[in-house]
Amino acid sequence: MTTLTKATQGKSKRPNLERQALLFTISLYLCICAALLAVHYLAPEPPPGPNTGTSSTSPFNP
Repeated sequence: MTTLTKATQGKSKRPNLERQALLFTISLYLCICAALLAVHYLAPEPPPGPNTGTSSTSPFNP
């Protein structure tokens, strides 16, 4: 008759601390990327400035 000891029984599949840290870091990175993309594409266009006919982009050099 064979008996199962704790070493031979199936361990529960709990993520260890390293796996949790990696998953947290990757999810945080993806969340930040999604937020930056949303802000980039959903932000309203700035209104045109008063000097729309000039090629200068500097506000100090009209």
